[in-house]
Amino acid sequence: MSPDSPPPPFRPPHPLALALIAALARRPGARVLEVGTGSGRNTRALLAAGFEVASLDAEGPVCAAALSSHALLHGTRAQWSALLARIARALEPGAPLYATFGSVNDARYAVGAEIEPRVYAPLEGDEIGVPHIFFTESELREALAAAWEIVAIEERVVDEIAGAWAHERAPLRDARHWFVIARTRAQ
Repeated sequence: MSPDSPPPPFRPPHPLALALIAALARRPGARVLEVGTGSGRNTRALLAAGFEVASLDAEGPVCAAALSSHALLHGTRAQWSALLARIARALEPGAPLYATFGSVNDARYAVGAEIEPRVYAPLEGDEIGVPHIFFTESELREALAAAWEIVAIEERVVDEIAGAWAHERAPLRDARHWFVIARTRAQ
């Protein structure tokens, strides 16, 4: 690409980011915790909608909602549980989490090195060595139950949705994620 060429267009925001923006439409300026910014497509959409965007490392008031379109797909069970606990602590009571989680119906399930039950790290490709955690619907519901009330859960094929920047050499084929909307339980 020559220096005079316009930058490539950004992919549209994740569908969960758009759903969160619509759900918070009556709270302009609300603080949204974004967990894992990836290419920044969701951050740009949240800012354009008039929300303040915070990270887990940010100090300040608790957040009105949280968004994680890919960060909760990775890690060991202990890392995943710790991250969810940090997210819950950063939110107002009853605040929503819009997030994706790995499904055992994903074509990448059980491919690569098994780190622990239902956690695999690819041995090749763009995410070599990165642990991916996978769930059945019932396992995910059970894993979230202590701190979260599930409002909606749906399995979706995400080949055209997932961050292309993370899968440049090996585009996704039949990748499936759980799209979850949950609320923090009273503490």
